[in-house]
Amino acid sequence: MTFSKLRPLPRLVSHLRPLGRMLQVHNDASSHVVRPDWHTITDGRWNKGLSFTIEERQRLGVHGLWPCSTRNMEEQLYAVGINFQARKDNISKFTYINSLSQRHQRLFYRFLRDYTEAVLPVIYTPTVGEIITSFGLHFKYPDGLYITIFDRGHIRDVLTNWKAKHVRAMCVTDGGRVLGLGDMGANGMGISIGKIALYTALAGVPPDQLLPVCLDVGTDNEELLGDPLYVGARIKRVRGAEYEDFVNEFMEAAVDTFGTDTFIHHEDFATPDAIKFLKKYQYSYCCFNDDVQGTGATGLAGMLNVERVTKRKLQDMVFLFAGAGSAALGIANMLLTALKSRGLTSEEAASKIYLFDQNGLVTCASEKIEAQARKFAKPMDPIKDLAAAVDHLKPSILLGATGVGALFSEQVLRSLAKHQERPAVFALSNPTNRTECTAEQAYNFTEGRVLFCSGSPFPPVVFNGKRFTPAQANNCLVFPGIALGAICARARFLPDDVYSEVAVTLAKSTSEERLAAGSLYPAIKEAHSLALDVGVTVCQYLFENGLSNIYPVPKDVCEFVQKTQYRLVYESALPPTWPYPDFPACQGKDCKAKPLL
Repeated sequence: MTFSKLRPLPRLVSHLRPLGRMLQVHNDASSHVVRPDWHTITDGRWNKGLSFTIEERQRLGVHGLWPCSTRNMEEQLYAVGINFQARKDNISKFTYINSLSQRHQRLFYRFLRDYTEAVLPVIYTPTVGEIITSFGLHFKYPDGLYITIFDRGHIRDVLTNWKAKHVRAMCVTDGGRVLGLGDMGANGMGISIGKIALYTALAGVPPDQLLPVCLDVGTDNEELLGDPLYVGARIKRVRGAEYEDFVNEFMEAAVDTFGTDTFIHHEDFATPDAIKFLKKYQYSYCCFNDDVQGTGATGLAGMLNVERVTKRKLQDMVFLFAGAGSAALGIANMLLTALKSRGLTSEEAASKIYLFDQNGLVTCASEKIEAQARKFAKPMDPIKDLAAAVDHLKPSILLGATGVGALFSEQVLRSLAKHQERPAVFALSNPTNRTECTAEQAYNFTEGRVLFCSGSPFPPVVFNGKRFTPAQANNCLVFPGIALGAICARARFLPDDVYSEVAVTLAKSTSEERLAAGSLYPAIKEAHSLALDVGVTVCQYLFENGLSNIYPVPKDVCEFVQKTQYRLVYESALPPTWPYPDFPACQGKDCKAKPLL
């Protein structure tokens, strides 16, 4: 090739000269300025949105990323509220609020805390049931850790992948029995995420200390296995020794990774597994089962308030439980402990409590009942019909935890009211379409004399001109505070007696005005202040009984707990600065800087 063939090149170069001028590097007047990565500033953990002041925006190098206006926390909450209410249905509201939790963490928790009554039905019961059913459709980003049966031998490796390294508590489920929906497999992660959010919003546990976990061991739910959007392992649920060894490896890996006093909250395991693991781990780990112990404390608190309203002692009442799962057994065992503390023997206390499952009244002749339920079996003829059982036993309190909608029929409720002046009905199943009866049915079929509470929210009911406010027996009144107390005290383990203390605290927090309106529990909007009270109760119990790893014991437990809580206010995004004196290079009249060379 000759050089003559390359003559067109100068024309090409001439065309590139403007581009060369564009690429010319000038001396950058701001090249000395150290700027943080603006993606870090807008991370949901630190983002303040329009609440960044102009000075903060300029000094952090993010000026211009937002309009020039500024808003304080209250103004931003107002904007969130308008957006929240503009959504037409609860699923849309959930999508919006979930997005907010990712991009603006502190504002999300503040909105949930300040507007708990409005937001709780969206991120928790009853909407969470719809979200879990279609979890694969809503999945967008990692909110927790999925530990699959195929990770055996490597669970610790998976735990170390979590973004935060100072985890103090985790909520773990295997999706075995989610709400009243049954086996939901990996979709059960939705319930762990929802519970963890309430730790922070209601109890003020710092979010970077929390970890939602799903143990994915497959599912027997054929609908999920056939769903192309299902996110979990498409295998039949692993059971037996392989499953138990897997859970055991998780428990050991959790404390090995994050510490021996890590709070491990078991959620929505199938009843046999929930009871088995609670018995196995309760006194060797800082372990808590909300379906058994949280529900037990919540249920007992409501019964203590039935006692306040009716002026009848618990030991003089008869209790009929519809259902023999983890929730019913949790409350029954908590009630049993309370009755024994009042001087009854174990046999006398158990004689007051009757269980009614899918096969009828649990008697000594009943087959296929949980070992935990056998202490409540009665030496009597079987009764297959619930209304007949109510008519025969004349219970003071009828409690349902079955997941069977409309189980408390008109006949059942009228029979209950026939024998009791102030009958009490606990319709605890979730979601709403699976509750044993509605508030309106309970009041109408008992002539307005019932003391009613439910697991799902119901609107006020007017009967014969009197307005009744149904109470919600929601575990969110206790489990965030239990977690707060256990984390603050660095609990070694949590004995059953601590939950009796929690029940008393919850019962005492219900005002006389609420009781007069037919409400057995505080309003959900009080859950935030109640969580602190419960947390202090738990902390105090652990300190007094030598179950804390905190030394020395703080003098003011309430102040100690408050100092650990996550602050839901905006503070300066800039590190603090302070003055220093101007030191001379050297001192003394003959001191002069001399040239080095």
